Amino acid sequence: MLFCLLPNSVLAENIDAQFKPLKTGGAWVYSVKAEFDDVKDSVVEAIESRGMVISYVSHAESMLARTASTIGGKVVYSDAEVLLFCKANLAHRLVEANPHNLVLCPYAMSVYALADEPARIYVGIRAPQTKVAEYRAVHDLLVGVIVEALAEQ
Repeated sequence: MLFCLLPNSVLAENIDAQFKPLKTGGAWVYSVKAEFDDVKDSVVEAIESRGMVISYVSHAESMLARTASTIGGKVVYSDAEVLLFCKANLAHRLVEANPHNLVLCPYAMSVYALADEPARIYVGIRAPQTKVAEYRAVHDLLVGVIVEALAEQ
């Protein structure tokens, strides 16, 4: 059995090296070769199994594809959705520590495939807010969701 210590002390069993994040811009991005719907369903299941409700799904690929010709843009994604959700106890800790931390809620998790590589599915989160101590638990939660979802693929 392989144990791998992921960023910010998230422990996961049987996680391949491919599940280590690519740190790019303001995001941490994980990827796996799989079907978009399978990965998205696994992410949704991992979120809901932790007692959270997805409050909104942004159909980013649809909006970008619909508006690309109007602005002279190109098609970047074959599929792309952003899931928004929150965990009440962590949200309370964030805003009680500083009411302006409200901007860190809800949490956003992107699930997408690039148009030129539709068989590789990416799951991304915002880079951890290392200056906000209360955000560590949020980041651990998000990484745990991703690890669980990708391990099912």
